[in-house]
Amino acid sequence: MAPSASEDPPLELDSDDKQELKEIVVEFLSRYEGLYEKRIQKLIFYGEIATAIKTGQRLTDADFMPYDYGPYSRAITNVLDELVEEGRISIREDGQYATTLSGGNISPKKTYLIGKIHSETKRMSTDELVDRAKNTWLWKNYEYGEDMDFAEYIDEVIMSPNERDMAREPERDPVEDADMERLLS
Repeated sequence: MAPSASEDPPLELDSDDKQELKEIVVEFLSRYEGLYEKRIQKLIFYGEIATAIKTGQRLTDADFMPYDYGPYSRAITNVLDELVEEGRISIREDGQYATTLSGGNISPKKTYLIGKIHSETKRMSTDELVDRAKNTWLWKNYEYGEDMDFAEYIDEVIMSPNERDMAREPERDPVEDADMERLLS
């Protein structure tokens, strides 16, 4: 169960980050007939981890915390409500969120990443997504209800692609270059 609105601190996303999160939610929903909020939360968290591993960056700037049914983001709950109010998504009779839109207005890179995430997760149950989330460094290193620090996760666990490349290629000492005259001219 999500925290009640009275327990929630104010949403920390700026307007650009909130708009991007809305577009990412729409992009995910456009790939399904409908999704419950619990699954949307877990898909976006899975996307955060997968994106960090692939790019050394985050998919969104949404907050997440360990909660009753796995990682939970107040920001996602907030944008779901706003998207319903805006008429961009709807809540079906069975309680699932759905959209008739063909996708969100996001970068081709993020569209591609969400496509990959969709391919990896479409046959996973929501419980399997929760289990995978609970096996992450973030879940294991933060207390119930405490905001997870993705910057720390990326710094501690995931090296950026540039850092990975630098770790693979030993730095060349220019003094060892055979063409010393070229170096000195």
